Amino acid sequence: MSIKSLPKKMGNDLKANVKAVYHALDIASDGSLSLIKESIAKSYQGFMDAKFSNLILDMADNNIKTDELIKFINSQSHEDREFMSNLIIKSLHADNRITTFLLAKLSKNKIKNGSLNYYESSLFTNINTFTHEDFEIYHACLTNPKEHKTGELISYYFINVPLEKEHYSCALDKFVSFGILHKPLLANGGHNKTEKDVILSFFKNPYSDTLYQILDEYFKNTPPS
Repeated sequence: MSIKSLPKKMGNDLKANVKAVYHALDIASDGSLSLIKESIAKSYQGFMDAKFSNLILDMADNNIKTDELIKFINSQSHEDREFMSNLIIKSLHADNRITTFLLAKLSKNKIKNGSLNYYESSLFTNINTFTHEDFEIYHACLTNPKEHKTGELISYYFINVPLEKEHYSCALDKFVSFGILHKPLLANGGHNKTEKDVILSFFKNPYSDTLYQILDEYFKNTPPS
């Protein structure tokens, strides 16, 4: 026997053993195992298809023409194919509707501009780390924050939240860690706690307001669940 055939044979033997065990368990369960497997495949295939359909519909809402999208999908560029592969994976892993909405916006910029800027790339890479509430908190904190001027050219923004909403600081820290917001150099890292509330402070960069506007569009056009 050739050494090269060993891994393949071992793999085939393993597959045969798994099938045999599965078959035995299915018989022992009076076919329940097969029924469960078929139910999962039927139910979740439809769910996955719906998630991907949402992404395509969102992309269409961003004025991406069918021929543009097909041309991008068929691109032989390694960078484009890698982006499209990651887009599909991130869309399937999305645990909230906002993520799909943002992925469509980022896809439009990639297709129209040929590349993403630094902030867009950072958001795209890390998008599945954000929860629905993270985006809600970001939107709330950037809606009419108070501005504090420390000099003629330097100012930062802050918002007061009740102590029971102290977790807002955790959400903002996510956006800080990926470069979408920045922390001012305060004694407590941009988050100061008083007896009654928490003061959340942050600097904005050129993309901070862009992301806010995208989220604002989403929340204004999406009825509350």
